[in-house]
Amino acid sequence: MKGSFTKRGRQCDITVTKTHLKCNLKTNFGSTVALSIDLDDILAVQTQSRDQNNANSVVVHYARAKKGKKALSWERLVLGGSPELCKDLDVVFSDQLSERLRVKHYFVIINPNSGKKTAGRLFHKKVAPLFRACGATFKVYETKGPGDARNGLQDVDLTQLDGVIVVGGDGFYSEVMTALILRQQQMSGINPDDPDCSVLPISCPVGIIPGGTGNYMSLYRYGFVDPIHSAIKIIKGETCPTNLVSIHQGGHLERYSGLLACFGLMGDIMHVCEKNRWMGNARYKILPIKSIFGRRLISSEVEYLSAGTGEWHNIKGEFYGVDINVVDLQDDGQRLVPTFGDDALTLRMTSACPLGHHIKQLSKIAAWQTGAYSFDFVQSERVKKIRVSLDAHPTVTSQYGEKVLENELYMNVDGEALVINKTKFHMSLHPGVVSLL
Repeated sequence: MKGSFTKRGRQCDITVTKTHLKCNLKTNFGSTVALSIDLDDILAVQTQSRDQNNANSVVVHYARAKKGKKALSWERLVLGGSPELCKDLDVVFSDQLSERLRVKHYFVIINPNSGKKTAGRLFHKKVAPLFRACGATFKVYETKGPGDARNGLQDVDLTQLDGVIVVGGDGFYSEVMTALILRQQQMSGINPDDPDCSVLPISCPVGIIPGGTGNYMSLYRYGFVDPIHSAIKIIKGETCPTNLVSIHQGGHLERYSGLLACFGLMGDIMHVCEKNRWMGNARYKILPIKSIFGRRLISSEVEYLSAGTGEWHNIKGEFYGVDINVVDLQDDGQRLVPTFGDDALTLRMTSACPLGHHIKQLSKIAAWQTGAYSFDFVQSERVKKIRVSLDAHPTVTSQYGEKVLENELYMNVDGEALVINKTKFHMSLHPGVVSLL
C-alpha cells in the first residue's frame, strides 16, 4: 500500500511492504527524512477521529533501539489523512499483523516490597500505559506479604490469559512459579511433598517486569534490566521454554527455583545480606567479601542421577559449594551465556582450594568470563536429580521432636536465603514446565 499522509502538518508519504512501514517526510527546506519501521516492531495501531475538521488519524506504536542504547524504547508515529486512507492503512496492518494486534489479556502480580519498594509505582507509571495503548486488558494483584502470591493466583482462570506478568525480583518470580505449580498439583491430586512427583507445565505463559534488586531472570531473558524493554518483549509474545527445580527438605517441598540453587558459600552470602538489609544495596558489595574470606568447607555426601548414564553416583567430601544454575551459564569459548530450557542440570561442586584461586574463579563468574568453571577444584556433572546428606554434622532434637542440624546451613535460592536445617535435601529438574514470554 502507498498513500500520502501528514505528520505534524508536513507531507509524509507512506509505503507498507510485507516487512516494513516506510515513511518519507518532507521538511521545510524541501529535503526528505526517511523512517523505516520493521513490521515486527509494531506493537499496536489505533485510528482516531478529529472532530474539528472531520479528518482521521492513525497512531502507530512501535519499538525502537535508540542510538547509543540497545534497550528498546516505546515510540509513536501519528499520521493524519482522509478517513478512507486511514481505514485502508488500518486494514493493511490488521491483515499483516493479525496475531500481534489481537487483544491480549494479562494477570499482573506485583510484589510492592521488591527492591526499593517501587515495583507497584514502576508498573502503573511506565508499563500500564504501554499495555493500555496496545489494547491489552489486565487485572492487578499486589501481594500483602511473603507467600501471598498463592492467594492472589488461587481463583484466576489461566486458560483465559495470554500471560501472568510478574513484577518484582528473582525471589518473587520463584514465589509465583511455586504458587502456580502448587495450584496445578492441588487440582490434579498430586502430592507436592513427594520428591519424585510429576510437575505439569504451567498452562499460560509467564512474563517478567524487573522490579527487584538482582533482576537476573529479566536480564537473562530480555538482555536488559529495563521495564519498558521487558514490556515490549512481552507484548510481542515470543516465548521460550524454561525449567524449574524442586527443592525438598525433611520430606516437605520448600519451593521451586527458576534461577539458581546454590548451597554453601553462596547461601552464606545471601544469609548475611538478608540479615543486614539496613545497609541497602551496599550490602551486596561489602558483605560478600567478608563471607568469602570467612568461607567454610561443608562435609557432605552428594548423590546425583547422571543425565548421561541414567545411574546414581556418589561423592563424599568437603565442599565450599554445591551449586546449580537452573538457567545455566554455559561457556561458549568467549563468555558465559545464559541457557534456558536445557535438558539437564550442571551440578558444580567446589572443593578445597587456595583463597586467591577461589576469588579469581568467583570473579570470572561475576564477569561472565570464559573459563570460570575450568578450575581443577570445580567438578562439574550433568545431572537430573541431586540428593545431599549432611549426616556428619551434629544434630539436636527440635521442640517438635524432629532431628535438626545443631548449626544451620544456607542455600541461595533465586536470591533468597533458604535455611537448611535437616540432614538431607533433594533437588530435581523439571524441564520446560514454564513458557517464558
